[in-house]
Amino acid sequence: MSHSRPIHQALRCGLLLLGLLASGAASADQLADIKAVNRIRVAIINGLPNFSYQDPKLGFTGSDVDTAKLLAKDLGVAIDFVYVANADRIDTLLSNKADIILSALSITPERERAISFSVPYSVIALVIGAPKKLQVTGYRDLVGKKVGVGRNTSNGAQLKQNTTGVDIVEYEDEHALLDGYVKRQFDIISAQRADIDEVNRLAPDRPIEEKFIQREFEVAVGIRKSERSLREWINAWVAKNLGNGKLNTIYRRYHGQDLPETVMPKALVR
Repeated sequence: MSHSRPIHQALRCGLLLLGLLASGAASADQLADIKAVNRIRVAIINGLPNFSYQDPKLGFTGSDVDTAKLLAKDLGVAIDFVYVANADRIDTLLSNKADIILSALSITPERERAISFSVPYSVIALVIGAPKKLQVTGYRDLVGKKVGVGRNTSNGAQLKQNTTGVDIVEYEDEHALLDGYVKRQFDIISAQRADIDEVNRLAPDRPIEEKFIQREFEVAVGIRKSERSLREWINAWVAKNLGNGKLNTIYRRYHGQDLPETVMPKALVR
């Protein structure tokens, strides 16, 4: 009998610990949390041509904007856009300031070490642009030249991996990058394809043209690694909306062409 109290106390502590673990597991289910608060926070770049940008007539618009709105609608919740710079997308997610990233986020091995990705829902073409007079056909032609690029971007990583002897000038966001060209801080730009048209609109006296494609990346939704149920729901949602053509319709509306066929087979729940 003298051991009954310690045994009961141990059992009570064990039950309390199990309760806390169960509570922790429940609170870790972000999909359930999003539904409970009836709201999803989406990290998105405010100033990425064609994907997410300010239009004087339409307000905040773009293919990622419409995609995020469709996702929230199908999930049955309201949406809060969390506006971020290119370089801050991953940190915003990991610091729990957003529930997902839906912002032209290309899938790279470096990013996969930090976060999880959904299956691809879109693509982004990253290119080198320069004035017509400059002879640039590949990375070798960039040696000794100054190239502007966004910080913590896939195209920036491509530059660093494929070149030596290039003066790479990094900018915090898309607006600063384009402004850098306007202010003649560099003559060659590494950016997404839609930026070529934007540069020519902002600097008509110094028009540029696409010189070569660095790489076409698949784009996916960024999710914290622990959120398996949320990832599974988004994977199923992407597969459904690629299958019914809604995501392709959104992409064509802003980019003037269809999604490549390579995206379609990968839109399988896994």
